[in-house]
Amino acid sequence: MARHSQSARLVYRVQPVKYLWLGTLLIGACDLADKSAQDRPLTLEYVTETILKPSCGTAECHSAMKAEKGDIFDSVAAAKQSIEVTHPDLVATCAWLGKDLETCAQNNDDIASSYLMTVITVGDYSDGNLMPLDQPMSNQNILLLSRWIREGAQGLDKPVLQ
Repeated sequence: MARHSQSARLVYRVQPVKYLWLGTLLIGACDLADKSAQDRPLTLEYVTETILKPSCGTAECHSAMKAEKGDIFDSVAAAKQSIEVTHPDLVATCAWLGKDLETCAQNNDDIASSYLMTVITVGDYSDGNLMPLDQPMSNQNILLLSRWIREGAQGLDKPVLQ
């Protein structure tokens, strides 16, 4: 009987330590996840591979097989071609459009000139005007796209808008 009570006491002493370590590990993991979300690269390669390809470059929409509206987002090279040549207004900002930046800043619409930001943030799924059609894009990905465009869409040559 004495043995049982000693092992029970040992279990009660070990359990809180085990949970303390588990809690510390979970808090650390949450902190790392938050930092990695903020530290994602603002490059065409990263944006294409992690956002455009899985969200837009599907077989039903903007893949090489379907090429809806001439845009293909299932590879970095195709996304670059689609944005620079086929549809340059996808990432156009006030600066790229040659608008007065002070006026744009006052109206808070620098990023609003981007057709890509318009189709993923403005519209309604019921009428098919919000992309991607199958499910909403995460806020984290929308913010990354917005930052990438606002900071010059690294990886693209500035498109010549007609």
